[in-house]
Amino acid sequence: MKARSMIRLCGWLLLAAAVLARSQTTPVTGKPTESVHRKGPDGLEGWTLGYAVPGLTGTYSEALVIARNGHILRKIDGHPFIWRWTFIDGARIAYETGPLHFSDECFLIDLTTGKSIANYDCYHWQPSKPPSWVNKLENPN
Repeated sequence: MKARSMIRLCGWLLLAAAVLARSQTTPVTGKPTESVHRKGPDGLEGWTLGYAVPGLTGTYSEALVIARNGHILRKIDGHPFIWRWTFIDGARIAYETGPLHFSDECFLIDLTTGKSIANYDCYHWQPSKPPSWVNKLENPN
């Protein structure tokens, strides 16, 4: 009887893990909601596009939009969500992205090319001195 109970418990745990994994990658639906536009240096502004995720309350930012003088420069998709972001200067931004649980990665992006200049694991234990751009991302003021 114990073996059957253990098998049943393992089955429930596997099912719960599958549901959790699916909820972290479930496609969003509906029209996006723009966050408040944040002003940056040199005529830059940025905002996120939030979507409702089935089974969860609120909206979750799945994309970051950066514009200069009203013209969109870059749209950056989250992996799957954008948790926070900041302007580093007039040529670079930093953002934190990841699923709902257990993983976040930070990226430094060159706005001219749209390419990642650097990345940093923002979830796991890190050295006591992270790069300055990560400090600015985590403490924007």
